[in-house]
Amino acid sequence: MKEIFAIVMLISLVSNANADAQRVAIDAFPDGTKYITDKFVVVTEDNLPPLIVNVNRHDETFTGVESIDRLCGELGIERVESFYKGVLRKPNLKKTLDRIYIFTLSDVSVFSTTIKAFNDIAEIKSAEFMTIPEFHYEPNDPFLFQQWYLPHTQTLEAWDIVRGDTTRHSIIAIIDTGVDWDHDDLQPNIWVNDLEDLNGNGVFDSGDNNYIDDDDNGFIDDVIGWDFGDNDNDPSEDALLHGSAVASVASEATDNDILGAGIGFSSRLMPVKAANSDGSFPIDVWNGVIYAADNGAQIINCSWGTTFYNQFEQDIINAVWAEDVLVIASAGANGDTPAYPAAYDNVIAVTATDQDDRKPYFAGYGEWVDISAPGIDILVISGNDYEFHNGTSYSTAMVSGLAALVRAWYPDYSNYETENLIKDSAEPIDHLNPGYQGMLGAGRINAYNCFETTGNDNYQYKLPGMTYLRTYPNPFNPSATIDYGLVESILITLSIYNLLGQRITTVFEGVQNAGEHTITWDASAFPSGVYFARLEAEGRTENVKMIMLK
Repeated sequence: MKEIFAIVMLISLVSNANADAQRVAIDAFPDGTKYITDKFVVVTEDNLPPLIVNVNRHDETFTGVESIDRLCGELGIERVESFYKGVLRKPNLKKTLDRIYIFTLSDVSVFSTTIKAFNDIAEIKSAEFMTIPEFHYEPNDPFLFQQWYLPHTQTLEAWDIVRGDTTRHSIIAIIDTGVDWDHDDLQPNIWVNDLEDLNGNGVFDSGDNNYIDDDDNGFIDDVIGWDFGDNDNDPSEDALLHGSAVASVASEATDNDILGAGIGFSSRLMPVKAANSDGSFPIDVWNGVIYAADNGAQIINCSWGTTFYNQFEQDIINAVWAEDVLVIASAGANGDTPAYPAAYDNVIAVTATDQDDRKPYFAGYGEWVDISAPGIDILVISGNDYEFHNGTSYSTAMVSGLAALVRAWYPDYSNYETENLIKDSAEPIDHLNPGYQGMLGAGRINAYNCFETTGNDNYQYKLPGMTYLRTYPNPFNPSATIDYGLVESILITLSIYNLLGQRITTVFEGVQNAGEHTITWDASAFPSGVYFARLEAEGRTENVKMIMLK
């Protein structure tokens, strides 16, 4: 009889567990973070006694606190339970967990409104989304296991922090032999010139050719870039298969179940062909650099060079730098002879390392080198297949992809800040390379070190007279509160930018006195997505990321 009773109880428990499991509804924020749609976490103020849990009176939730009970009735809270299910014995844990509860909502359509309402009452310290953590991220690209350099540079760990559509903020120009822009594993990341994309479908097709310079930049129908070798709007690769290989290392479409992964994840690629049909480079490489800087690229990849210095080239680089566009170039294979543009001022010069962080025989070196990155056995797109290539060309593309991640996560960073973060985050390798100390740059790149905290104190350069910048709730709907502190009277501009780095509105502009300031941004006219509140003063900027979820 006891056995029968135990079986019945087991069936009952399993049924109840399954019923509870079926009720768990999951959604995702625009940045990919998942959350439970009918539960949220409430933390009460320190001076409030513990809430009564798992009690209903007259079909309404009862916690013993009048203001909370009133909101529970108005908003359809069907259950309040303790966050921790066990019995706590350690006093510090008990003190903290006695104030944390899970609230379950019956009507998920008012979810965001409900969280805001609970945040607005005095007895509640915070009401927040119940997000779902993920196992350490690894994309599903089938050739990932052959890309030894991605785990070696801790790129997979970096993608735990920044990946997905957030990375589309960044644009990498590939000045090279062209790019196979309609390749299945490159096309999703190809930059599109919106003013020339006549049918607005986000791809380059025959419907975009009207033989008119719609954006007045001097190039007709340059929907995805330009071919300076043949002077047309098709920057696809004719020969050498170099540009497509470089592009694939920088930002091959990632987590799309096709071929391999690029360090830039979804960073956009601007194809700029600077080679003739036979693959030779004309002087128009520099026209390509200028075009890229003038048309929205934030990073320019130059996996090429000479050993000859030209002042006009340095002048072009200086002008590009002044526009806050970062040029990254390869150190080449000419020993300690400087390669240009890599050795110019205001360029990140990149040399190669192998699987043991040692300089391979071909890699250029010298005090003019800024950083090292893997350049041996790099898996690259080659037509409809893959090949393993060696060279500082691919080391450079890797640094360009990392710079794109940095620019996406810290969109207010200048060239100087981006370059120094990459350098200061690198792994020291001088001790592994006797005879080359001080000649391989700051070390070998480590992507994760650039993002190991979302508020890295070493690199959050604060504005003069500013103490903090924050926004809440986050995610928000339909309005967000932006707080900041000033220690002196200062002229500021507070603006909102979208994921692509476009300013969509200015919230405040003027002089403000020292003290704490609070401004509300009404975003009801804007779609769901990732936004950035940007505070500008005296030529410097601070940024905070926020998510709108409607």
